[in-house]
Amino acid sequence: ITKEDFQTFDHILCMDESNLRDLNRKSNQVKDCKAKIELLGTYDPQKQLIIEDPYYGNEKDFETVYEQCLRCCKAFLEKSH
Repeated sequence: ITKEDFQTFDHILCMDESNLRDLNRKSNQVKDCKAKIELLGTYDPQKQLIIEDPYYGNEKDFETVYEQCLRCCKAFLEKSH
């Protein structure tokens, strides 16, 4: 994420609280930040707020994250239109 991203995009979506903290801290250093920074999981119809990193998991963990991201992105797009 670059400083310009905060000025260019309307939304920046992240996966967990650590990402959210880092992005909020970085956005505070950007003049004219227009991006709304949120957890992607905020849009999950199943209310799973945090999207866990499946890197150290197994194939099922990756599938779970994929399904969660898909639900959230669909809900985000429906809300945005």
